[in-house]
Order: sequence, then structure tokens, then C-alpha cells
Amino acid sequence: MNSTVYDAFRCLELLASAARPQGIREMGRELSLDSAKITRLMKTLLALDMVHRDARRKYSLGIGIHRLSAYAIHNSAFYNAVIGILEESGNPAISIVIGVLSGTNVVYIIHTRGGESIARAIGNYQSYPVHDSVIGIKLLSAMSDEEIISQIGIHDYRLLKNDIEQARRHQVFAKAYGQHDYRLACNIPGMPAAIALSNINSEKMDVEMLSLYLISAAKKISGEPLTMLNQ
Repeated sequence: MNSTVYDAFRCLELLASAARPQGIREMGRELSLDSAKITRLMKTLLALDMVHRDARRKYSLGIGIHRLSAYAIHNSAFYNAVIGILEESGNPAISIVIGVLSGTNVVYIIHTRGGESIARAIGNYQSYPVHDSVIGIKLLSAMSDEEIISQIGIHDYRLLKNDIEQARRHQVFAKAYGQHDYRLACNIPGMPAAIALSNINSEKMDVEMLSLYLISAAKKISGEPLTMLNQ
């Protein structure tokens, strides 16, 4: 692994997740990197317009990242498939969510929030603890127990063990988080991501039909065949 490229991407991820511009020293502390190395990386990223430096010599994402994001979304089979699914969704009361693991959290890269526009649904990038998300549990279920413990620690693994085992047994993992918040999640084949439906009132909605919809959506996004398991 090229450590310079790896550390450059770590810097970009830190800036992308930060709520405010970051200085060299605080980036170094957060990433456990020498300030001199951070300075060299920032010089290179500045030359590529990937970061911006303000008058206080603090850094945030630059226009180059947004340009790259625009190209990526425009040419992405993933986003084209997701947009098609969002446009076809027939129940605005139900939220459609796609998320990925990031340490002990789940980052939602798509979240319709029950009827919000497609523009607002894409790029929400909100982060939630893995134990509060059916997406997190479903993604963990595809890992070995040893990998899960390495990812979230033994304490959280023990708290989630029963849910993880259930998620391994079913194509679609279902869990109630309240009387009117029944959630379903399905892994997207070939991707370290999962798609979920939330805000489901299980008394009024056909959960089996929604499960089949979720499996179909995961298959469409991945472009790969999805082996059916028992529901």
C-alpha cells in the first residue's frame, strides 16, 4: 500500500466529515500523523484544488473535490440506478436509505426522509451508531465474528449478537424501533453497502411486499444477480 496516497485520502475524509475548517496540528492529532507530513500533503492537494486554505491557514474541501464528485455522480451506474429507484418509489411516507460502515458508525449516503426531493436525498452523509441502524446490523452480518469485534469492539458485538445472527439467516433483516417505525434492510450484492426502508407501520403495510421491493432494488443497484434466501 502506498502510504502517501493512503494518508492523503485520510486527510480528505477528515475534511469531508468535519463541521469546520481544520488546521495542520489538529489534523495531525486526529490522524496520528506528523505535522510536517500533513503540510506536505496539503501542498499537493492545494495544487490539485482538492483542498482550500483560508486566511487563518485552515483547510476545507476545495472545488476540485466537488468537480470530481460531479463527474462521479454523473457517470456512476450506482447513482443512476439509485435515482431511478427514488423516482419510481410509490410511497413517500416510507424513507429509503442507503448506508455504509465507517468504524462504529453507519454513514447514510442516501436518505429520502419520507418524501423529500431526490436532490435532498442524495449526499446526506449523516452518521449514526451502528447499533441504531438496521443497515449497520445487516452489514456486520456479512462479516465474521472476529471481523465484527475488530470493527466495533467486544462490548457492542455482545449487545448486537442476536440481531446479527438473525440478519445472517434472512435476506431482509427486519426490526421494530417503535410502534410506527418498523425497518427492513438488505445488503447490496458486490458492494460494502446496504439499502433499507424505515418509517414502516407494520400494521397497515404489507411487509412481505416491501421486502421483495427491497431485494429488487438491491439487485438493480448492484447489477448483479441476488440469490434468494428464506425471508
